[in-house]
Amino acid sequence: MARYRRKDLKHDEFKETIEDIIVFYEHHKKTVLWLATGIVILLVILFTYKSNKQTKMAESKEMYNMGVILYNSGNFSQARDRFQTVVDKYWGTAFANRSKFMLANISYKEGNLDDALDKFQDFVNGNYDGFFTPSSYQGIGQCYEQKGDLVKAIDNYRLAADKFKDNFSKAECLLSLARLYLGQQQTDEAEIALKKIFEISEDAEVLEEAKEKLKLVQVQKELNE
Repeated sequence: MARYRRKDLKHDEFKETIEDIIVFYEHHKKTVLWLATGIVILLVILFTYKSNKQTKMAESKEMYNMGVILYNSGNFSQARDRFQTVVDKYWGTAFANRSKFMLANISYKEGNLDDALDKFQDFVNGNYDGFFTPSSYQGIGQCYEQKGDLVKAIDNYRLAADKFKDNFSKAECLLSLARLYLGQQQTDEAEIALKKIFEISEDAEVLEEAKEKLKLVQVQKELNE
């Protein structure tokens, strides 16, 4: 009688696994086919979605950049058309949101302060972008300053200064605050705003303007003594 070694008695696990799969497939052929079809369809949908998203992003970026070029050249009418198209056609993209901000700027440049205020406020409420949101607060401050509501202008310049992450923009808002404080004889508040500029800014032009305003602060304080 033949003798079998222990290793000869071991199961061929890989072979058994394959056999189990074949048996399972034969008993659940329809289910497997439907599942495989569903996976393929899902992959196609995901690929198509990703591809369309990338295409929309590229197209919206191109149109937005064209709008910026037109805006910087002073062609506000054509720039508005580009930005509005981005908003309407590519809603939900980053460049659609930025286009809303640019439309607010165009309204401000053209003197439509109420429309600019509405658009800047809408942008603030949506909190669409980390940089453009503080810029919108600054825009709201500019609108209120133009309308003569200095209290609301100061409130929004202060918000912008607090929210800006880059020091140049923050310093610009502090200069605006100092200008309004000086106009209202609030010399202490003006001095505080100006001294903050020297802590954060290295821009020679900004620092020079801050120095000139500090001189006005000292003059006002002397006159009030």
